[in-house]
Amino acid sequence: MRRRDFLTRVTIAAGSIGLGIGCSRRAYTHSEGLLHEAIPGTEGGKKYVIEPSRQVEVLAETDVLVIGGGPAGTAAAIAASRAGAETYLVERYNHLGGLWTGGLVLPLLSTHAVDKENRRKQVIFGVGGEMAVRLKDLGMSIQEINPVIDPEAGKYVLDEMVREVGVKMLFHALGTGVIMDGNIVKGVFIESKSGRHAILAKVVIDCTGDGDILHMAGENYEMMNYHIGLNHRLGNVDRVDRSMPLPKGLGIGSPTPLKSVNWVNMRGLDDQNGVDIQTLSKLQMDYRKEIWETIWKLRNTPGYEEVFLLDTASHLGVRMSRILDGEYKLTLEDTMTYRSFDDVIGISGAWTTMMYNGQAV
Repeated sequence: MRRRDFLTRVTIAAGSIGLGIGCSRRAYTHSEGLLHEAIPGTEGGKKYVIEPSRQVEVLAETDVLVIGGGPAGTAAAIAASRAGAETYLVERYNHLGGLWTGGLVLPLLSTHAVDKENRRKQVIFGVGGEMAVRLKDLGMSIQEINPVIDPEAGKYVLDEMVREVGVKMLFHALGTGVIMDGNIVKGVFIESKSGRHAILAKVVIDCTGDGDILHMAGENYEMMNYHIGLNHRLGNVDRVDRSMPLPKGLGIGSPTPLKSVNWVNMRGLDDQNGVDIQTLSKLQMDYRKEIWETIWKLRNTPGYEEVFLLDTASHLGVRMSRILDGEYKLTLEDTMTYRSFDDVIGISGAWTTMMYNGQAV
């Protein structure tokens, strides 16, 4: 084949791919090697297509499957593996720690609580306590109560903890559907660069933070809209002239284990839907613009010229979304009166009470 003919064919092929195979209304299903008609339909003013059925490869059959590798999911996977269960942990990003690390919510909350005698006591032990101790030993946390960590150190420590106990780790994979037997979840479909796979498990634990799996399984929940932010870090904060005043509305955040770096907690806009893709996409762009413009103002303030934006969080700071409709709803009175329960499996300190529709949550 002549070089010109080859380039012409490659160009035409690339153009078709770029247009989503615009020359055909048919969708290719790789697993069956056939072309299937995408049948349009409407319901409630929305358009739908029918996704063809297909065989999905079972990637693994395991004892415990944890979806979501934030602090809760990581701890659940470690505990299950230590108890002798074969455990898979699926995480959509490239790191563990969720909002704690990737979201730059750097304090480990809430390690301590005040008892009935008004004495402050440590209440976080177990896997969470081990995380805190390891980070302290690395010199990558500051302050004893609600220690603030370095996010990259946090990612490293969590990697090592799951590796040590033999958790089977899958990064870059998103749970996209559930496999049900009646009302019991028997497994989860995942999507990744490797395609679509199924993982079957005796126990599935939803640690997505937004109740993705319980939502797909048809479980009851309450949807709560709350304020969403985008945390970020500043560099060169050790070079500022703190004797120089800052204009109203500007700040340099709070200390981290790195003396030249501060983290900034963004409260964000109220009443935002944390599981709506359009909302999240708009907030991502709006917040990035707001942060950039704020840093520009800061750098043009005498005494703060060398401060720069180190990074923004890879996760938007969604604080509440889907709340499982459990067997019992903990109330503000329960926490204020130190109520105990017979089926307790763990305790935690209480962070500032959030108010939603006039009720404490």
